[in-house]
Amino acid sequence: MCLVLIIRICLLPLFFSQMRATQRMQVLQPQIQRIQRKYAARKDPRSKEAMQREIMALQQRHNANPLGSCLLSLIQAPILCSLFYTLQSLPANAAGNAEPLSGIDRVMAGDIESSSIFGVRIADSFGTVVSPQSHVVIGVAVALMCLMLFAMQWLLIHRNTPKDAMDSPQFRTQKLTAFVFPAIYVVSGGTLPFGVLLYWLTNNLWNFGQTLCQLRWFPAPGSEAGGARPNATMSGRTGTAPPPDCRLWKKSARRPRVRRPTCAASVKSRSPAAIADSARTCSSPSVDGTWERLRGMR
Repeated sequence: MCLVLIIRICLLPLFFSQMRATQRMQVLQPQIQRIQRKYAARKDPRSKEAMQREIMALQQRHNANPLGSCLLSLIQAPILCSLFYTLQSLPANAAGNAEPLSGIDRVMAGDIESSSIFGVRIADSFGTVVSPQSHVVIGVAVALMCLMLFAMQWLLIHRNTPKDAMDSPQFRTQKLTAFVFPAIYVVSGGTLPFGVLLYWLTNNLWNFGQTLCQLRWFPAPGSEAGGARPNATMSGRTGTAPPPDCRLWKKSARRPRVRRPTCAASVKSRSPAAIADSARTCSSPSVDGTWERLRGMR
């Protein structure tokens, strides 16, 4: 549990970056759909390439990265795989039947394997425990994990989906995944070590809290959660609603600095002849009274 908290606190900046990237893509969806309808009747490869170029140009113009919403999951995947492999190999390492892992010798592997939480050793799974109490603890962990996942999917589907997208095939697929993934958790949860289940459960609890934050501060435009905050902006603050062309995120171009004529620059350190030449070549006699000052010095 502490491992999850440390990792997710370190990943909080990436979470906010992911939410902004997701919201940018959601706001750009109407324009992307218009481009797709524009090339819907054209099936040749050249038209498809032109459509992809227009979509990519639109995303680059508004600083929207479609892969930005996947970064958080990609970072956590190696951590989960490493934890699963370490806990899965602990019994063999403790018995001396496998090569020791890096930094974990036979004695340390035995100590880690014998540690327990709620009366269940962290390396045990549903199929290896024998006591009914351990079966109940693992079953409750799997049930809570599935419940958290279903609650997250339900909130994102029914409260954070734009109303005009609820008739699309993607929405029907998302509704199906709300039931498919919890079913996969039920099947796979019985084969995972209890330590991995605890990591996954704590991670789902954290994700559920982040989902509530997403609905509160980063709702999808046109969704039920976004309708409760009509003045929500891309930054998650209240204010003026973002325009359809997403110019809210465009980096304002810096205006070039207009350099004033330097006719009177370092007048005191220059000779009278140089001052006279500057007065004759100065093309802006009205700048700060420079022309009059130069004529007076002569």
